[in-house]
Amino acid sequence: IMAYLLCKLNFTTPVHFGVSMGGNSLNDGQMVIHADTLFSALCCEGAKFGKLEQLVNYFAEDVLSISDTFPYNQEDLFLPKPVLFLTNNRQEGDPGLKKELKSLVYIPLSLFKDYLQGLKCAQPNLGRMKATFGQLTTVTKVAIKGQSTPLPYHVATWSFLPGCGLYLIVRSEDEEALDLLKELLATLGLSGIGGKTSTGLGKFTLETCPCPETLLSFLEDQAAEYQMLLGTALPEDAELEASLTGSWYTTIRRGGFIRSATYATGQLKKKTIYMLAPGSCFRHRFRGGIFDLADGGTHPVWRLGKTLFMGVRV
Repeated sequence: IMAYLLCKLNFTTPVHFGVSMGGNSLNDGQMVIHADTLFSALCCEGAKFGKLEQLVNYFAEDVLSISDTFPYNQEDLFLPKPVLFLTNNRQEGDPGLKKELKSLVYIPLSLFKDYLQGLKCAQPNLGRMKATFGQLTTVTKVAIKGQSTPLPYHVATWSFLPGCGLYLIVRSEDEEALDLLKELLATLGLSGIGGKTSTGLGKFTLETCPCPETLLSFLEDQAAEYQMLLGTALPEDAELEASLTGSWYTTIRRGGFIRSATYATGQLKKKTIYMLAPGSCFRHRFRGGIFDLADGGTHPVWRLGKTLFMGVRV
Protein backbone atom coordinates (compact mmCIF):
# COMPACT_ATOMS: atom_id res chain seq x y z
CA ILE A 1 0.00 0.00 0.00
CA MET A 2 1.46 3.31 -1.07
CA ALA A 3 0.73 6.15 1.29
CA TYR A 4 1.85 9.76 1.62
CA LEU A 5 2.31 11.37 5.02
CA LEU A 6 3.40 14.79 6.28
CA CYS A 7 6.01 14.97 9.04
CA LYS A 8 6.16 18.36 10.75
CA LEU A 9 9.32 19.31 12.64
CA ASN A 10 8.42 21.75 15.39
CA PHE A 11 11.76 23.24 16.49
CA THR A 12 12.21 23.90 20.20
CA THR A 13 15.68 25.49 19.79
CA PRO A 14 17.40 27.58 17.10
CA VAL A 15 19.06 25.61 14.28
CA HIS A 16 22.25 25.82 12.24
CA PHE A 17 22.06 24.50 8.68
CA GLY A 18 25.07 25.40 6.54
CA VAL A 19 24.45 26.84 3.08
CA SER A 20 25.03 24.53 0.12
CA MET A 21 27.78 26.56 -1.52
CA GLY A 22 30.69 25.21 0.53
CA GLY A 23 33.20 27.54 2.19
CA ASN A 24 33.00 28.56 5.82
CA SER A 25 29.45 27.60 6.72
CA LEU A 26 29.42 28.37 10.46
CA ASN A 27 28.88 32.10 9.97
CA ASP A 28 26.35 31.55 7.22
CA GLY A 29 23.12 29.63 7.44
CA GLN A 30 19.89 28.68 5.73
CA MET A 31 16.40 27.76 6.87
CA VAL A 32 15.87 24.32 5.34
CA ILE A 33 17.42 20.84 5.31
CA HIS A 34 17.78 19.05 1.98
CA ALA A 35 16.59 15.44 1.58
CA ASP A 36 20.15 14.08 1.25
CA THR A 37 21.26 15.78 4.50
CA LEU A 38 18.19 14.51 6.32
CA PHE A 39 18.86 10.98 5.01
CA SER A 40 22.48 11.17 6.27
CA ALA A 41 21.25 12.27 9.71
CA LEU A 42 18.72 9.40 9.74
CA CYS A 43 21.53 6.99 8.81
CA CYS A 44 23.55 8.18 11.83
CA GLU A 45 20.50 7.59 14.05
CA GLY A 46 19.88 4.21 12.42
CA ALA A 47 23.49 3.15 13.06
CA LYS A 48 23.01 3.77 16.82
CA PHE A 49 20.17 1.23 16.88
CA GLY A 50 21.62 -1.31 14.44
CA LYS A 51 19.03 -0.32 11.80
CA LEU A 52 21.32 1.35 9.24
CA GLU A 53 21.35 -1.44 6.63
CA GLN A 54 17.58 -1.85 6.86
CA LEU A 55 17.03 1.90 6.41
CA VAL A 56 19.36 2.17 3.39
CA ASN A 57 17.63 -0.83 1.75
CA TYR A 58 14.19 0.73 2.21
CA PHE A 59 15.39 3.85 0.36
CA ALA A 60 17.38 1.96 -2.29
CA GLU A 61 14.31 -0.15 -3.14
CA ASP A 62 11.94 2.88 -3.11
CA VAL A 63 9.95 1.47 -0.19
CA LEU A 64 10.59 4.83 1.49
CA SER A 65 11.01 8.23 -0.21
CA ILE A 66 11.30 11.69 1.31
CA SER A 67 11.18 15.27 0.05
CA ASP A 68 13.39 18.15 1.17
CA THR A 69 12.07 20.00 4.20
CA PHE A 70 9.98 23.06 3.35
CA PRO A 71 8.62 25.77 5.63
CA TYR A 72 5.14 26.00 7.05
CA ASN A 73 3.43 28.95 8.69
CA GLN A 74 0.48 27.93 10.89
CA GLU A 75 -1.76 25.88 8.56
CA ASP A 76 -0.07 27.11 5.36
CA LEU A 77 2.36 24.68 3.71
CA PHE A 78 4.91 26.13 1.26
CA LEU A 79 6.44 24.53 -1.84
CA PRO A 80 9.55 25.44 -3.85
CA LYS A 81 9.13 27.84 -6.75
CA PRO A 82 9.25 25.88 -10.04
CA VAL A 83 12.34 26.46 -12.20
CA LEU A 84 10.38 27.24 -15.36
CA PHE A 85 10.91 29.80 -18.08
CA LEU A 86 7.70 30.86 -19.78
CA THR A 87 7.82 33.75 -22.22
CA ASN A 88 5.60 36.46 -20.89
CA ASN A 89 5.96 39.95 -22.39
CA ARG A 90 4.54 41.67 -19.33
CA GLN A 91 7.25 40.17 -17.09
CA GLU A 92 10.00 40.78 -19.64
CA GLY A 93 9.22 44.49 -19.73
CA ASP A 94 8.72 45.00 -16.00
CA PRO A 95 12.02 45.03 -14.03
CA GLY A 96 10.16 45.45 -10.71
CA LEU A 97 8.08 42.34 -11.32
CA LYS A 98 11.16 40.44 -12.49
CA LYS A 99 12.96 41.32 -9.24
CA GLU A 100 9.94 40.35 -7.15
CA LEU A 101 9.67 37.00 -8.95
CA LYS A 102 13.37 36.36 -8.35
CA SER A 103 13.11 37.05 -4.62
CA LEU A 104 10.24 34.60 -4.24
CA VAL A 105 11.61 31.23 -3.05
CA TYR A 106 8.51 29.43 -1.74
CA ILE A 107 4.89 29.45 -2.81
CA PRO A 108 1.97 28.58 -0.52
CA LEU A 109 0.28 25.32 -1.51
CA SER A 110 -3.10 27.10 -1.41
CA LEU A 111 -1.94 29.56 -4.12
CA PHE A 112 0.24 27.23 -6.21
CA LYS A 113 -2.27 26.91 -9.07
CA ASP A 114 -2.80 30.70 -9.05
CA TYR A 115 0.96 31.18 -9.33
CA LEU A 116 1.17 28.87 -12.37
CA GLN A 117 -1.79 30.65 -14.00
CA GLY A 118 -0.20 34.05 -13.29
CA LEU A 119 3.03 33.03 -15.03
CA LYS A 120 1.18 32.63 -18.30
CA CYS A 121 -1.13 35.59 -18.39
CA ALA A 122 -1.48 38.78 -16.41
CA GLN A 123 0.71 39.83 -13.55
CA PRO A 124 0.88 37.16 -10.83
CA ASN A 125 -0.26 38.48 -7.44
CA LEU A 126 3.03 37.93 -5.62
CA GLY A 127 2.15 40.01 -2.55
CA ARG A 128 -0.21 37.30 -1.28
CA MET A 129 2.50 34.67 -1.62
CA LYS A 130 5.10 36.19 0.68
CA ALA A 131 5.55 34.94 4.23
CA THR A 132 8.02 35.23 7.09
CA PHE A 133 9.07 32.09 8.92
CA GLY A 134 11.77 33.32 11.31
CA GLN A 135 15.11 35.10 11.37
CA LEU A 136 18.81 34.46 11.02
CA THR A 137 21.06 35.76 13.82
CA THR A 138 24.81 35.46 14.28
CA VAL A 139 26.12 34.51 17.70
CA THR A 140 29.77 34.97 18.68
CA LYS A 141 31.31 32.08 20.63
CA VAL A 142 34.83 31.43 21.93
CA ALA A 143 36.86 28.30 21.21
CA ILE A 144 39.09 27.35 24.15
CA LYS A 145 39.64 23.62 23.59
CA GLY A 146 42.99 22.95 21.88
CA GLN A 147 43.78 26.69 21.59
CA SER A 148 46.73 28.42 23.30
CA THR A 149 44.70 31.67 23.29
CA PRO A 150 40.85 31.80 23.24
CA LEU A 151 39.64 32.16 19.66
CA PRO A 152 36.29 33.85 18.85
CA TYR A 153 34.16 32.43 16.06
CA HIS A 154 30.66 33.17 14.70
CA VAL A 155 27.71 30.82 14.34
CA ALA A 156 24.68 31.78 12.27
CA THR A 157 21.51 30.30 13.75
CA TRP A 158 17.98 30.33 12.42
CA SER A 159 15.09 30.80 14.88
CA PHE A 160 11.56 29.96 13.75
CA LEU A 161 8.66 32.21 14.67
CA PRO A 162 5.88 30.69 16.82
CA GLY A 163 3.65 28.52 14.62
CA CYS A 164 6.38 28.12 11.98
CA GLY A 165 8.71 25.21 11.29
CA LEU A 166 9.65 22.70 8.63
CA TYR A 167 7.75 19.77 7.14
CA LEU A 168 8.66 16.94 4.81
CA ILE A 169 6.57 14.64 2.66
CA VAL A 170 7.10 10.91 3.12
CA ARG A 171 5.99 8.23 0.68
CA SER A 172 5.90 4.74 2.09
CA GLU A 173 4.99 1.34 0.66
CA ASP A 174 5.30 -0.57 3.92
CA GLU A 175 3.92 0.03 7.40
CA GLU A 176 7.05 -1.32 9.15
CA ALA A 177 9.34 0.92 7.07
CA LEU A 178 7.21 3.95 7.92
CA ASP A 179 7.32 3.08 11.63
CA LEU A 180 11.13 2.88 11.49
CA LEU A 181 11.34 6.27 9.76
CA LYS A 182 9.04 7.92 12.31
CA GLU A 183 11.00 6.34 15.17
CA LEU A 184 14.33 7.62 13.80
CA LEU A 185 12.90 11.10 13.14
CA ALA A 186 11.64 11.25 16.73
CA THR A 187 15.05 10.26 18.19
CA LEU A 188 16.76 12.68 15.77
CA GLY A 189 14.57 15.42 17.26
CA LEU A 190 16.00 14.62 20.69
CA SER A 191 19.65 14.58 19.58
CA GLY A 192 19.24 17.51 17.15
CA ILE A 193 19.83 18.03 13.44
CA GLY A 194 22.26 20.31 11.62
CA GLY A 195 25.47 21.84 12.94
CA LYS A 196 26.54 22.50 16.53
CA THR A 197 24.04 20.02 17.99
CA SER A 198 26.53 19.50 20.83
CA THR A 199 25.65 23.02 22.00
CA GLY A 200 21.93 22.21 22.02
CA LEU A 201 20.94 23.42 18.54
CA GLY A 202 18.53 21.71 16.12
CA LYS A 203 16.13 20.02 18.52
CA PHE A 204 12.52 19.42 17.47
CA THR A 205 9.37 17.48 18.25
CA LEU A 206 7.75 15.42 15.52
CA GLU A 207 4.12 15.69 14.47
CA THR A 208 2.66 13.52 11.71
CA CYS A 209 -0.52 14.29 9.81
CA PRO A 210 -2.27 13.17 6.60
CA CYS A 211 -1.35 14.80 3.29
CA PRO A 212 -3.86 17.51 2.27
CA GLU A 213 -5.96 16.60 -0.81
CA THR A 214 -4.55 19.48 -2.86
CA LEU A 215 -0.98 18.29 -2.30
CA LEU A 216 -1.96 14.67 -2.92
CA SER A 217 -3.42 15.57 -6.32
CA PHE A 218 -0.08 17.20 -7.30
CA LEU A 219 1.96 14.23 -6.02
CA GLU A 220 -0.13 11.72 -7.95
CA ASP A 221 -0.25 13.73 -11.19
CA GLN A 222 2.25 11.87 -13.36
CA ALA A 223 0.55 13.00 -16.59
CA ALA A 224 1.37 16.73 -16.17
CA GLU A 225 3.70 18.24 -18.79
CA TYR A 226 6.34 18.96 -16.12
CA GLN A 227 7.35 16.94 -13.08
CA MET A 228 8.88 19.12 -10.37
CA LEU A 229 11.54 17.84 -7.98
CA LEU A 230 10.61 18.10 -4.31
CA GLY A 231 14.14 17.49 -3.08
CA THR A 232 17.78 17.20 -4.08
CA ALA A 233 18.25 14.35 -6.56
CA LEU A 234 20.56 12.85 -9.13
CA PRO A 235 19.67 10.31 -11.83
CA GLU A 236 21.87 7.25 -12.31
CA ASP A 237 24.22 7.53 -15.33
CA ALA A 238 21.93 5.37 -17.47
CA GLU A 239 18.92 7.69 -17.03
CA LEU A 240 20.78 11.01 -16.93
CA GLU A 241 20.55 12.06 -20.58
CA ALA A 242 16.87 11.14 -20.98
CA SER A 243 16.02 12.90 -17.70
CA LEU A 244 17.65 16.21 -18.65
CA THR A 245 16.23 16.46 -22.18
CA GLY A 246 13.66 19.27 -22.43
CA SER A 247 14.01 20.10 -18.74
CA TRP A 248 14.52 23.25 -16.67
CA TYR A 249 16.85 22.73 -13.73
CA THR A 250 19.41 24.26 -11.38
CA THR A 251 22.27 22.41 -9.70
CA ILE A 252 23.41 22.53 -6.11
CA ARG A 253 26.81 21.71 -4.63
CA ARG A 254 26.74 19.07 -1.92
CA GLY A 255 29.70 18.43 0.40
CA GLY A 256 30.27 18.42 4.14
CA PHE A 257 31.98 16.37 6.81
CA ILE A 258 31.45 12.70 7.59
CA ARG A 259 29.83 12.37 11.01
CA SER A 260 31.01 8.92 12.01
CA ALA A 261 33.23 7.82 14.87
CA THR A 262 34.29 4.65 13.07
CA TYR A 263 34.99 5.92 9.53
CA ALA A 264 38.49 7.32 10.17
CA THR A 265 40.63 8.66 13.02
CA GLY A 266 40.21 12.35 12.11
CA GLN A 267 37.22 14.20 10.68
CA LEU A 268 37.16 13.75 6.91
CA LYS A 269 35.15 15.53 4.24
CA LYS A 270 32.74 13.77 1.90
CA LYS A 271 33.47 13.85 -1.82
CA THR A 272 31.82 16.91 -3.36
CA ILE A 273 28.99 16.14 -5.75
CA TYR A 274 26.64 18.35 -7.78
CA MET A 275 22.96 17.47 -7.63
CA LEU A 276 19.72 18.75 -9.13
CA ALA A 277 17.96 21.27 -6.91
CA PRO A 278 14.36 21.20 -5.66
CA GLY A 279 11.99 23.11 -7.97
CA SER A 280 13.76 21.75 -11.09
CA CYS A 281 11.20 20.64 -13.68
CA PHE A 282 11.52 17.56 -15.89
CA ARG A 283 9.45 15.98 -18.63
CA HIS A 284 9.32 12.65 -16.79
CA ARG A 285 9.97 11.38 -13.29
CA PHE A 286 13.25 9.54 -12.85
CA ARG A 287 14.29 7.01 -10.24
CA GLY A 288 17.60 8.52 -9.03
CA GLY A 289 20.30 6.65 -7.17
CA ILE A 290 22.09 6.29 -3.87
CA PHE A 291 25.79 7.10 -4.24
CA ASP A 292 28.73 5.96 -2.09
CA LEU A 293 30.98 8.97 -1.48
CA ALA A 294 33.45 7.21 0.83
CA ASP A 295 37.08 8.09 0.19
CA GLY A 296 39.42 5.68 1.93
CA GLY A 297 37.39 5.25 5.13
CA THR A 298 36.20 2.06 6.81
CA HIS A 299 32.59 2.03 5.61
CA PRO A 300 30.38 3.43 2.80
CA VAL A 301 29.11 7.02 3.04
CA TRP A 302 25.75 7.20 1.31
CA ARG A 303 24.40 10.28 -0.50
CA LEU A 304 20.70 10.03 -1.32
CA GLY A 305 19.91 11.02 -4.92
CA LYS A 306 16.22 9.99 -4.88
CA THR A 307 13.27 12.11 -3.91
CA LEU A 308 9.61 12.86 -4.69
CA PHE A 309 8.06 14.67 -7.65
CA MET A 310 4.84 16.58 -8.18
CA GLY A 311 3.01 17.31 -11.44
CA VAL A 312 3.06 20.92 -12.66
CA ARG A 313 0.59 21.99 -15.36
CA VAL A 314 1.30 25.30 -17.10
